[in-house]
Amino acid sequence: MSLAPIASFDELSVGQRFDFGTLEMTRDEILDFGRRFDPQPFHVDEAAAAEGPFGGLIASGLHTLSAAFATMIRTGVLAKVSLGGAGMEIAWPAPVRPGDVLHVTGVVEELTPSRSKPDRGVAKLRFTAQRVADGAKVLDVLGTVFLKR
Repeated sequence: MSLAPIASFDELSVGQRFDFGTLEMTRDEILDFGRRFDPQPFHVDEAAAAEGPFGGLIASGLHTLSAAFATMIRTGVLAKVSLGGAGMEIAWPAPVRPGDVLHVTGVVEELTPSRSKPDRGVAKLRFTAQRVADGAKVLDVLGTVFLKR
């Protein structure tokens, strides 16, 4: 998906929405990520996962976060202005299963020009991922980022 890159913090407005596109969470990627970074049984062992609390294999929340974040970043919308983040509030309201296709969107929730550094501002951006098949929200992130003016 191609979005026009933002050239300045000042181009953003509260309530502004972005459509970052979709991604598919594959079985192999779920297993690989789980084995490498979150080796809980419901992320790495299909037999154990079937007997576990989710009734089957699910993606690590960290995997879902990383994949959705990468989908957002790859659009290039913040490439010219991003100065990095200051933190995130994250929720995973529903599990992600192999084959799920997720739709990633964003909205600007707050904009604060810096008083001490007039060449930048602080933005609170909420990005979410919803399962395309049923519309269930699977990721909700409120990120605080520094952006060039």
